[in-house]
Amino acid sequence: MRVAMAVWNDRISPVFDTSSRLLLVDVEQGAERDRRNVEMGVDLFPTQRARRLTELEVNVLICGAISRMLAGFVSASGVVVIPWVSGPVEGVLRAYLTKRLSDARWRMPGCRGRWRHRYATAAPEGHRQT
Repeated sequence: MRVAMAVWNDRISPVFDTSSRLLLVDVEQGAERDRRNVEMGVDLFPTQRARRLTELEVNVLICGAISRMLAGFVSASGVVVIPWVSGPVEGVLRAYLTKRLSDARWRMPGCRGRWRHRYATAAPEGHRQT
């Protein structure tokens, strides 16, 4: 499984729609196997951003805010979107791998946690939705 995290200054990028960098992490049996940074480009249309994730073979996108339109395109392409996440990338990754990403400490300020039902349509192997 491949997890993509929108990154800005070693933290989850506050807005995926304009983020320019992704950290791709290959996960196997709940552990990190490989990682690499990828430039996304900031001037992509929503459909191009969704297509880029598909080209990168992303299964899960962890990000901060994301527009409804872009979230719809990404979800429609088969990628599970976990939005409204905030914090240092390494901490967020550990939380995801240990199934603790739903803890309040990783939510963006002002988020009440109802977002998972709206965006995440299917949980990939090893991912538990709440």
